[in-house]
Amino acid sequence: MTRPDTAGGQPRRSTPHDGQRAVPARQFGVMVYPDQPFPVLAERLRWLESLGFDQIYFPDHSADLRDPRGTWFDSWTALAMAALCTERIRIGTLVANQILRPPAQLAKQAIALDHLSGGRFELGIGAGIFPWDHHSVGEIPWAPKERAERFADYVAIVDGVLRGGLFNHTGTRLWAKDIATVPGSLQSPRLPLTVGGQSPTLVRVAAELADTWNTHGPPGASAAEVLAITAEQNRRIDRLAAEAGRDPAGIRRAYTLFGPWDPRRGTHGYEEVFERFGTAGVTDFVLDWPGEGHLEEFERIARDVIPPLRG
Repeated sequence: MTRPDTAGGQPRRSTPHDGQRAVPARQFGVMVYPDQPFPVLAERLRWLESLGFDQIYFPDHSADLRDPRGTWFDSWTALAMAALCTERIRIGTLVANQILRPPAQLAKQAIALDHLSGGRFELGIGAGIFPWDHHSVGEIPWAPKERAERFADYVAIVDGVLRGGLFNHTGTRLWAKDIATVPGSLQSPRLPLTVGGQSPTLVRVAAELADTWNTHGPPGASAAEVLAITAEQNRRIDRLAAEAGRDPAGIRRAYTLFGPWDPRRGTHGYEEVFERFGTAGVTDFVLDWPGEGHLEEFERIARDVIPPLRG
């Protein structure tokens, strides 16, 4: 897992409000978990960069979402390491957790990592759901309605603080007063913002404010249901973006390969996933870290299959 001098990764990306920097027609990232010693994580990140992936993402939880008793380091510390041990690949959260981090402070953390990475940071935000994340900050788990209401205010505050100046917000659940942002992010007009989730509120927030919408489909849904729902949600984002005065084509659509479409299950291959979800309106894909038993196939996909798909 040694990075060659020709390591991949893409240049600073544009936002729907910026149109000055070109981005690939499709982008491919990888979800990495902070469940290994830092030297091992650094080796994995450099290997992914050498394979030419566009992004590396870390989830944001207080414990391992697969097994809360497992090894799990703080993702934001791992992101700082990623900023320093890579050169070209973009880094980000998928997704930052509204349960764990106040919105204005989350924006400040993201700006710091944007500077540390030389303008390579992407901030994904999600509503949060796991009870242990609530418990880790002394909260009783929020009901779905409260989680959605908080999220709409949360993203509005993050977006406003990222844009700099003196920001104020009065919302249904959250407020911010006289938040000064100095310096702003290196990327203009702000670093890219992803909203991850499937609920009606999250889809609406993505259509109104995000640069990218990310989904892995409703938990427990079948492969056919995930594909159909993703296509319908893509159409809904088109409608909502137009209603908000935005060009729907300026919002990227990303699918994370979890659940019934995970190629490691042996039912659907990577090529099929890319083709089927591309037809459903997806532009970007996030692959899961392959695990030791799938490294050879994962590398084949990265070297042989993905490059021609970028367009």
